[in-house]
Amino acid sequence: MRLIFKIIFFYIFVYSFSLSASEQKPSIAFFILEQNSNNQSIKLSLSSHLNKKGFISEDGNNLYKQILNEDVDSLQKLVENFDLLNQKLTSELFIIVRLNYQIINNRKSKMYISSEIFNAQTKNPINSWSSPIKILDYPLDCDQICRKLLVSESSVLLSESLGESISNVLNYQSSDQKNYNKISKKYNFKLSNFMQKDVIYITDIMVNEFPGFIKLNNEETFGKQAKWTYYSSSELNKLKKWLIISLADINLNLDQDYELTVSENNFLIKKFPIFGNKGSKGNISKFN
Repeated sequence: MRLIFKIIFFYIFVYSFSLSASEQKPSIAFFILEQNSNNQSIKLSLSSHLNKKGFISEDGNNLYKQILNEDVDSLQKLVENFDLLNQKLTSELFIIVRLNYQIINNRKSKMYISSEIFNAQTKNPINSWSSPIKILDYPLDCDQICRKLLVSESSVLLSESLGESISNVLNYQSSDQKNYNKISKKYNFKLSNFMQKDVIYITDIMVNEFPGFIKLNNEETFGKQAKWTYYSSSELNKLKKWLIISLADINLNLDQDYELTVSENNFLIKKFPIFGNKGSKGNISKFN
């Protein structure tokens, strides 16, 4: 009987050991680009979140400064020194993080955290990821200290969101690369004749409320034109449906206030000019 128990215990031990080995996750070194007062809280929040998910993380910024006697200030310089960093770091992945902050007006700003994931040995980029865009509305009595506090609090929340996204991506890629490629779809959006506040509303709701959101990048705005690239696990017909619903919420109705053209994975949303009930005046001196 004792022999049987020993055999059973042995197989249980071997099985649990092989299972833990198969679930081993890659080690990560974090690099925060550029200097701002929120870097440390972003780094701590990201590291803490990924550590809870089973990833081991290192502080890349400190080592970079020890070796080169300067702060990390650009992605290009960081990539150029990968070989030097690899001599000191044992991490399998380098994750480069940047806080993106933009002032919209005196009482509003937007921010998000973007990241680039690199294979430390091959120097090849594996993926890029961004947190949802956070719109900050400042109260009338909010001074500089108040604003810095709101930015700092939002940085921590966005870091946790980004940490969750990165852990999901790395889990997908380490377990089944084909599965990850299958769930991620790329869509191109172009808006014409839209005010900036409408563009902010659309991108914000696509990031924070549309199911299946993965990331939004390559965002460009010029005048009343805007475009961006949108990654999602949702199907094209669902995105179209959700866009129509979202625009109706701000009193923009399809075929009455705008036209929506979808070709393959490209969305073109063109808002009609407002002429009033009688239409445009035109050139009445020539056409009367």
